[in-house]
Amino acid sequence: MNKFNLPDPVPANGNYTPYHIDGNLIYISGQLPIRDGKLVTTAGDNSFVEIAQLQMEIVTLNILSHVMSAVDGDKNRIESCVKLTAYLVPPEGFFEHALISNIGSDMINDFLKPPQNHTRTTIGIKSLPLGSLVEADAIFKITE
Repeated sequence: MNKFNLPDPVPANGNYTPYHIDGNLIYISGQLPIRDGKLVTTAGDNSFVEIAQLQMEIVTLNILSHVMSAVDGDKNRIESCVKLTAYLVPPEGFFEHALISNIGSDMINDFLKPPQNHTRTTIGIKSLPLGSLVEADAIFKITE
């Protein structure tokens, strides 16, 4: 049973493509926490951690939605996630970036069950599009 309820792929919000296939790699463009056409900006007690964790979950679902679209829904074509890059807009003094990016890593690993973990970079920055606290992009390896 698949516990992941993937949304429809979120369309590009500019002059770019949501994903690009080059050989056996799929490059997924940066995804925002868009659900039902709207940026999700509240969660729980509205602390940075609660909002950012929910945003990372939605971002990861959007990433997985695009990779599944790229392989025409054939999950067996996805060999692994090569790299996940997460961008966060943390408050002053916040240094526990992994509390957020681990959510994406865990979800990808649970979705794919790869024989090895992916590489990851998590970067704290000043701002992101639409006022989001989280954005992420990814690279996946597929069978041709």
